[in-house]
Amino acid sequence: MKNSTTLNLTAGQQLALEQLHRIAQASGGTVSATHVAVTADKYAEVRVSVGCANLPRTEDGLRLRSVEAVTLRIPPNFPFAAPSVRTRHTRFAGAPHVNWTRHLCLYRSTATEWDPADGMYGFITRLLDWFEAAAAGELDRPGDPLHPPNALTDHTAGLLVIRRDAPAALPDEPWLGAAVIHQVHETRSDVVGWLAVEELWPASLEQLRESAALPAGAHAFLAPTVVTTKHLTFEYPLTARELVDALARDHITPRLLLGLTGVVADHNRILLHADGDVPADEEDAPTAPVHLLLGTPSRGIAGGGPRQTHLAAWHLPDFADQVGRLAARTAFSGRPQMAELGDEVIQFGTEWLDRLPTRWMRVYEARPEVTVRRDHTTPAAWLQGKRILVLGTGALGAPIADMCTRAGAAHVTVVDNGLVHPGILARQPYTDADIGFLKARVLAGRLNRIAPRTTRVEALVGNITTRLSGLDLHTYDLIWDCTANRIVRAHLEHARRTDPTPWPHLATLMIGHHATRGIAAFSPRGVTGSGTDVLRRTALAAHADATHAFDDLIDDFFPTTPPTELFQPEPGCSDATFTGSAADVTALAGQLATGILHALAEPADRHTMAALIVRMPAGPTSAQPAGPRWLTWPDDTLATDEATGYEVRISPAGMAEMRAEARRGARLRGQRVETGGALLGAVDDAAGVIFVDEATGPPPDSLLTETYFQHGLDGVSHHLAARRKATGNISRFLGMWHTHPHTEAQPSTTDRAAMTSLTLPLDDAPARALILIAGGPPPVWHQWLATGDAPNLYTHLATRTVSAASKTPPPQQPPAHLGPVQWWPGGYSTRPLHTVPVPRKGPRS
Repeated sequence: MKNSTTLNLTAGQQLALEQLHRIAQASGGTVSATHVAVTADKYAEVRVSVGCANLPRTEDGLRLRSVEAVTLRIPPNFPFAAPSVRTRHTRFAGAPHVNWTRHLCLYRSTATEWDPADGMYGFITRLLDWFEAAAAGELDRPGDPLHPPNALTDHTAGLLVIRRDAPAALPDEPWLGAAVIHQVHETRSDVVGWLAVEELWPASLEQLRESAALPAGAHAFLAPTVVTTKHLTFEYPLTARELVDALARDHITPRLLLGLTGVVADHNRILLHADGDVPADEEDAPTAPVHLLLGTPSRGIAGGGPRQTHLAAWHLPDFADQVGRLAARTAFSGRPQMAELGDEVIQFGTEWLDRLPTRWMRVYEARPEVTVRRDHTTPAAWLQGKRILVLGTGALGAPIADMCTRAGAAHVTVVDNGLVHPGILARQPYTDADIGFLKARVLAGRLNRIAPRTTRVEALVGNITTRLSGLDLHTYDLIWDCTANRIVRAHLEHARRTDPTPWPHLATLMIGHHATRGIAAFSPRGVTGSGTDVLRRTALAAHADATHAFDDLIDDFFPTTPPTELFQPEPGCSDATFTGSAADVTALAGQLATGILHALAEPADRHTMAALIVRMPAGPTSAQPAGPRWLTWPDDTLATDEATGYEVRISPAGMAEMRAEARRGARLRGQRVETGGALLGAVDDAAGVIFVDEATGPPPDSLLTETYFQHGLDGVSHHLAARRKATGNISRFLGMWHTHPHTEAQPSTTDRAAMTSLTLPLDDAPARALILIAGGPPPVWHQWLATGDAPNLYTHLATRTVSAASKTPPPQQPPAHLGPVQWWPGGYSTRPLHTVPVPRKGPRS
């Protein structure tokens, strides 16, 4: 190797040469480096010889000499930039992974495949592998994606984005027609449709826009397109003559190219002047850029069946418009004199093409048949094509709407009535120029620019609870409640409960006071509860956890006493909010959204009410927070209080306790003896829901007979107070339950009378209490005891007619033979009495 000390090499190039020297010494003659030079662009060029005599060869492989000479180009910033390699001949021209007749393509992507730590060792290994694959005819290995042809693009020629799947040629006939082009701006155009020559083409711009689903006023035109029947070359030529020669092998002549260009140019005039009146000064001027699209069957999988169309675009000079139109009008006129003139025009056009360089446009692929979405294997793929409603466009709602738009949702509606003000710029995706404008409209305008052809973003401005009444919510697939607003949650719970048609999936998102924790409440379509319900369950589960794993969650979201310090970012009556950066809220929004999408991606029969809890990471020396955690709940058993219309939601735990007590009573006391106990839960008047969280069995001093049930007092107050404390005052005394074994779950006459003068087993009893009767005819009753299938249920939210402070409520009147005692309405049986129970003192008021 030539002495490199006098060549002014960089340290990286010196390192490369040292590595090459060691490789040559260790290769046993397989690799040798013989010459070094520095080029004007400061690359070090090294002549390297590679021994190929012993490589296995096949008929389909390249014909390699025993020693192949190549030139390595080592960049000044090696090893942080990869070298390149080229041959000193053109024998490999046209082979796969040979660019511009000489350059060997060793890497599909240097960004992911080039390892600076490997240096020349890794590069020479790649070069040896290339020669081995070339000799074996496996540069495109079976099962690997084919590398499409290369075209040396000219950035001044413009950019073309292909959005529609391309046509394909017949086995023995090329496809001829036009591409429908939407000119987005001066340098970029999109292919949004195709028209074959045998089709009826639109007669006006309005028709063209309508056929391509373009908005009114969009600048659209047609571009001539040819799709060949065979692959032409691995590298598109730099001159028009070479391109025409290559196309001639597929029977595509200059006459055909010029004629098609002229036909399309004439039709562009028709589109622009549908009335046929072309101004004289525009007669010779092109009405649209002349882009000739060339398609070849060059994409696909090696050895994998029919190939797909690869597209390139040649930007022709404006003069092509005139030559093409003249050729189309003469050479294809059918009149002998015109045809003779047409031959001259074609000859002139051919000679003009011979002198013309090709200017290949940059082409970006966005058509589904050859591109794969980067998120196609992620949970976000669920959003593609869906209709999404986002409530709130703040720190959570704005990034959620952005995620849905980028994931390919078909329609996103954002609802908010807030304005952009200076303070929110710290963490919400708005700009200084947006201050004073409506957030929903600003956000929708920005999101509509992400994917205008596939996703429409609509803004609704106003109070969310009133705006929802004007929406058909059933047209949406998913609702995101990002308001962190109790009023909105209560409204959604009430609206969802009173709607007989199942609602779309609902996700309710919240973040904590310092943006270090987040909760996503998930209410899939058809489950019994929505945001208010699921968050209430989350609070109960957090309080009930004996490991105290959710204590931080209780402090942040469900404190037993209201927080005394509120963060108020602006003076005056601005809403109290939370502290947190854009990084914090965006990270939480992303984790919560991904969790919800994971849940949605599961089979529908596995959807349950659920809550996802996420915590932000802490510093390396801080106490490490727990990771993401899901809590899930099966559906409640539902009943309706006919008097109020409230929905009674009985938790599985509550139903299980009532059933267990009924089974135990049947076993110990007989099949027809009634039993019962207290209910714990809450009444939500805003949502119209009565939550039954727990049921207790009868206290030891209760009286249980076949004709009625009297609830005792022993231990009741202590138990209820303990449960109230243990649940953070969320679950309280709610009412009483009892059974009607083997009979309908309906109150007797005595029960109904007792409800009007209700007495309760607590001194501080609430003004209302839930009366729940479980019963049913023998088949239903036995089925409940045996399998847990729901029994018949009667529920009624009874209101006391006397003050809870009164110690002498009006006595209830049970059957005369029982005497004047005060009973809890325990379901006096309407069956004939077979025994006379011994009266016991009733509960106090």
